[in-house]
Amino acid sequence: MPADNPGKLQPSETADLVAYLLQAGKFPSGPNPLAADEAALKSIVLAAAKPQAPAAPASQAPVFLAMGNLNQVMRGILFPNSNIIFNVQTNDPGAPAKPAPVAAGANPSFNWTDWGAGIYTGWLVVDNAAVVIADSAPLLLVPGRRCENGKPVPVERPDWIKFTEGLVEAGRAAYRASQSRSQDAVSEATNQLADSCFQCHRVYRDKRGGAAARCTP
Repeated sequence: MPADNPGKLQPSETADLVAYLLQAGKFPSGPNPLAADEAALKSIVLAAAKPQAPAAPASQAPVFLAMGNLNQVMRGILFPNSNIIFNVQTNDPGAPAKPAPVAAGANPSFNWTDWGAGIYTGWLVVDNAAVVIADSAPLLLVPGRRCENGKPVPVERPDWIKFTEGLVEAGRAAYRASQSRSQDAVSEATNQLADSCFQCHRVYRDKRGGAAARCTP
C-alpha cells in the first residue's frame, strides 16, 4: 500500500491499518496490541466462521379431523346460539329474570333440563352466544366435513368461503352490539345475522329435492 507505490508505509503504519480493518470488520480484539513486524503479522490466521446449524423446525399444531356432519354442527352450535341473539328482539336481557316454574313431582332443588343453564344470565348469555357464532363459524371450512346426505361440504368454493366470513362478521357485530347493553342495538344486529344465514341457505339449503340436494349450488 498504496498500490501505485508499495512499501511506502512504515511497519507501524501497516500494523495500524490492519488493526483498523480488523476492528471495522468486527473481529474480536486480543489482549495485546497488534505487532508491527512482518513475521508476527503473518502468524495471524482468520478462520472462517462455522456455519450455524439450521433452526429446529417449529412444532406444528395438530390437525383435527371433522367429526360431526354439517347438520350436527348447525343444530348443536350455530342454530341454538343464533336463536339466543334473535330472542333479544322480544326479550330484554337486562330485565330481572323470572323464576322458572317447577314441574309437578320434580325435585325443586335440581332440574336436569335446566342444569347449568342458569349459571350465566342476562347479557352474559348474549355475549357468549355472539362469541360462539364468530369463533365456531370457521368450523364450516374444516376439510373433510360432510353434509347430512353424505356429500362433501364445498369448503373450497369462493361463495361458501364468503358466506362463512359473513357469518363470522355477523357474530362479531352481535357481540359489539351486546357490549352496549342495548336491546335495540342487538335487535338491529340480528338483521346482519339473519341475512348471513339467508344468503347461504338460498344457495345450498333451500332448494328442490330436500336434504338430498343440499351442499351443491
